[in-house]
Amino acid sequence: QQQQQQQQQRDGTASAPSPVRNRGGQVSRSGSSRAPKRSLNGDNVAWALSEIRNHLEAIADVEGVPELLERFPECVLLGGIAARRELVAALLGEHAAATSAAALLVAPGMRQPLALELRSGAEDFGSFNGPEAEAWLQSISKAVSQAVGHRLKVDPLRLRLSVMGCANLDIVDLPEKGSQGQSGGVPAKLEEMRVRHVGSSSNLLVCLEPGPPLDMCRRYDPQLRRTVLLGAAAASIRGGDDPLPPSMLCGPAAARSLEEKFAILCHERIPQWTAGLERLETRLSKSQTEAREIEQRETSDEVLRRARAAGTSFGRALEHVINGAPGCTAGALTLEDELVEFAASAAKGHCGTGTILSPQDAANAVADLFANFDGVEGYANYLRTEVHVSGADVPLNGGAAWQRLLAEVEVAMRLSHPPPDELAALMLNAVRAGGTGVHGHQRWEDVSSKLMFAIAFEPLRRRIRYVTARVVWVLKHQKAAVSEWMSTLSDGPASRLYSPLFSEHLSILRQYPIVRELVFGAYNDAVSIVGEQVLKSLEGTLMAACINPEIMLRTPTEPDLDPRNPANAQRARGGGGKAGKANQARERVATEMRRRTSGPSGGLPVQLRDRIFEPKEAVQTLPFVEVKLRHAFAVLANILANQAFAFSDTSLATLCRRQVDEAMNKIDYSPEQNRALAARHTELEEVAKQVEERLSAVRRCLATLRSVRS
Repeated sequence: QQQQQQQQQRDGTASAPSPVRNRGGQVSRSGSSRAPKRSLNGDNVAWALSEIRNHLEAIADVEGVPELLERFPECVLLGGIAARRELVAALLGEHAAATSAAALLVAPGMRQPLALELRSGAEDFGSFNGPEAEAWLQSISKAVSQAVGHRLKVDPLRLRLSVMGCANLDIVDLPEKGSQGQSGGVPAKLEEMRVRHVGSSSNLLVCLEPGPPLDMCRRYDPQLRRTVLLGAAAASIRGGDDPLPPSMLCGPAAARSLEEKFAILCHERIPQWTAGLERLETRLSKSQTEAREIEQRETSDEVLRRARAAGTSFGRALEHVINGAPGCTAGALTLEDELVEFAASAAKGHCGTGTILSPQDAANAVADLFANFDGVEGYANYLRTEVHVSGADVPLNGGAAWQRLLAEVEVAMRLSHPPPDELAALMLNAVRAGGTGVHGHQRWEDVSSKLMFAIAFEPLRRRIRYVTARVVWVLKHQKAAVSEWMSTLSDGPASRLYSPLFSEHLSILRQYPIVRELVFGAYNDAVSIVGEQVLKSLEGTLMAACINPEIMLRTPTEPDLDPRNPANAQRARGGGGKAGKANQARERVATEMRRRTSGPSGGLPVQLRDRIFEPKEAVQTLPFVEVKLRHAFAVLANILANQAFAFSDTSLATLCRRQVDEAMNKIDYSPEQNRALAARHTELEEVAKQVEERLSAVRRCLATLRSVRS
């Protein structure tokens, strides 16, 4: 009984408090009589039912718990207000406050079902007269006031009353149709209440009067198997002039009889409740194990380890896709579609790379090339009809799309030309570049170098930026093709040709957004690194050629390395001693100088070499200089086109064999990802803890039921 009192104190439902003892341990009294004790039949199962209900209502959102709660029996009172009050007063016990409490609990203004858990206290709580009784009744009035109003509420108001001498059972009192003076049909909500409580096969129907209450019982219980007839209802069924036994009247005997029937019904249904709770325990145990496993998998170290492993597999898959992967169509585009998407990405500022190529510079370079063809469609048509780029009309991805890209960037670089405005201002620029410097008068070589820088550097640098942006964009868009190829290895013949880690790591990429974000971010960083290498290499060549175009235009050396040549054979044998070797070296140098000076030169005309720049001669000489500058521009554009092809192709090998692995091994969390991962792990811990608490609640319910059965 002490455990029952402690449970009453822990109860979270609204309850009207019982009279309490004072600090000295004496019962507070305002009168001389004590409420007589009554039989506690069924008190054990009733208190167990309250404890189980408390635990289950705390986890009511768990699947199956609402169904378990609906199986707990209640006694639904059907009859007039006077009859219901009389029975409730008898159930509350034989004391002066019972009638007043029943009047408060069964009131005509109720607009909500009132579910009462009546529990007998463990000891006598003293007199029900004076201030104690008044305080108890006021607490009941305050609790019941929640059910009084103008709008019907379907959900019941559950109250627990624990007082010495009351019955141990649960009752439900439904609002009456005419509680607001309504006329006509039954309101929909009231009908819903009746179906929920009267129609429940778990409940006992306590019919107190004939007529509509008895008709309602017959409606939901045609055989009256779960109907208890008391008072006038029992008299109407029994007939005759014989008086009813006390157990069928609305008095203390009827209350004890109803309590016994409620206890018997509960004991009969304990095996069903136990089976339902055991099934719930099994399901929650499995959920607890899964929640703990997920929590362990979501730790920061474990997620980082999986991200690096998945990134390494992604890099290996990239090599297979670039080398050719049949049946992989993700991201496959024709050349025109690819260029259109690339132009849209550049316009949105998505084509920058690292810190040396800003999105705006990339967008300007793309717009500069496409403007020469009245848009990207014109450029694509030129490549398809004039250049005849291989596979222009075929949707390609992977290695085939990469080879098409190399051909396209080479053409784009060769299409560079000097800007017309710079050529028109060549005379003015030449005069500005001439004059006297710190080393004396400027020579034509110095002026031509400055003019070359003015007309070639910016247009060729824009084209280099275009090449870099194209390479980076195409490489970044290989992620879809790589992911699809990895997905094809999950089953079929291909699954036996490649490592099963491909499929395993792809599932990790799809299942964990943070892993996918880390891997794809590291891959984009690796692509940006190789893009920067391409950009720096091409810009280095451009800068050197613009600063000293003479070196670029110098006649190339053609050494004779044929061993069948007698002179080469003699040099190889080292004949002639030291003097002979010196003579051979002088002869080789003289021959090289004659070849460079006597052959055709791409530099300045002979008349302007090693000559001081004179502005008055510029009008006659600049046309010849312009021709040489155009030639130098074309030579430089061809050199850069060849290097763009070579450096771009080399960048792919560097990406697959080095940069991807290095980037994946350097994967780490950003501050935002750290916070997100910590929040996620905290959330999983809370979920696991919640599942454990729910499992503990179910196990406490099972322990309570088993103690009742024993």
